[in-house]
Amino acid sequence: MDTFIGSLIIIAVVLIILLAVSAYFPYYPEGVPADIRVIHEFSAGTIGYSENYVSRVQDFGSFGVGLPQLENLKSVPRMEITAGLFGLSSERFTVLVPSHILEWLKSGEITFTVDDTNQYGNLVITWNGAELYNEMADTGKHTVTVLPSQIKEENGMEIAAQGPGVMFWAATIYNIRDFKMNAEYGPAKFLDFAVSQDELESLDRFDLSWFTASRLGTLVVKVNGEGIYSAEPERQDSVEFTDTGLQTASIIPGDNRLTFLAVDGSFELQDVILKTYVSKNQRVMRERFELTESQLNSLKAKGSVVRMYVEDVERPGRLQIKLNEQSAGSVDAKPGWNRIPFSADLLDIDTNWLEISGTGTFDIGDVSVEVA
Repeated sequence: MDTFIGSLIIIAVVLIILLAVSAYFPYYPEGVPADIRVIHEFSAGTIGYSENYVSRVQDFGSFGVGLPQLENLKSVPRMEITAGLFGLSSERFTVLVPSHILEWLKSGEITFTVDDTNQYGNLVITWNGAELYNEMADTGKHTVTVLPSQIKEENGMEIAAQGPGVMFWAATIYNIRDFKMNAEYGPAKFLDFAVSQDELESLDRFDLSWFTASRLGTLVVKVNGEGIYSAEPERQDSVEFTDTGLQTASIIPGDNRLTFLAVDGSFELQDVILKTYVSKNQRVMRERFELTESQLNSLKAKGSVVRMYVEDVERPGRLQIKLNEQSAGSVDAKPGWNRIPFSADLLDIDTNWLEISGTGTFDIGDVSVEVA
């Protein structure tokens, strides 16, 4: 009897030691960066004071017209999904589908890559409350199909992990990158372009240009539903338009829409670029970016910074930033990389706005919001 009781005591002591060790030394797969440093990045253009300049360049890349189209609805560069005795880390997103895409929707597709995992439990993806994926995911690329009947204008998606089961002292871990939710629609191609209130007040013109790699038929381009171009395009072609030149439509602050249509054929367009020209003394850049809860927590815990690459200083001065309409810092701008640390308490989960202004004149290339 004493031997039996002694054995139970030994087992209990071993379990307590295992729980303590797992709390202080949790399993993390090797080869995956612990920090997700870059939260959002974009190109800024001219900032500060100037007489005449391109206020915004929107590069839409290459695409086909008159063919099935692929629209990215949600994209997350990296995430870590965990589940264990001491807590869990999951990701929840709201995925919005524009009505014009929903009208021509053919299918939905979720793609992601598992960089590393201990496979102690299943990876689970739910869409509008229904399980789309519940498997022990291997490393490598994965694809999950979403039926058109399952997709609405506003959708809820969650990525989580199941616990490790009998290995209760451990934690299930999935390190995931390039998580995307895409929608296939067509045959028209829709592109949204942003215009700020300041740009609209001082707007000179828009210049839309492209290279026609292949052509058959008539290419039609519309702005907010009104036609601005209808022809068989040249190899290198462009069209200018203004707000006052539109007859039935108008340019509004926020998102506006370009529509590309093919009549009796199809086209392959490359280097599709929209330039916004304004006439004003001061140029201020406003950029919207999204934050998940885990990204915001990381910024608060480890520090936050805006990095800007100044390509040229036309007139010396200071670069200034605001976050969600609140002053967040400034720097005496020099050619090369410039850093402005800021308080992450100025940020919110989901939508945030970064404003960049200057007391001089600067040509700025890459801008990023990062974990310090």
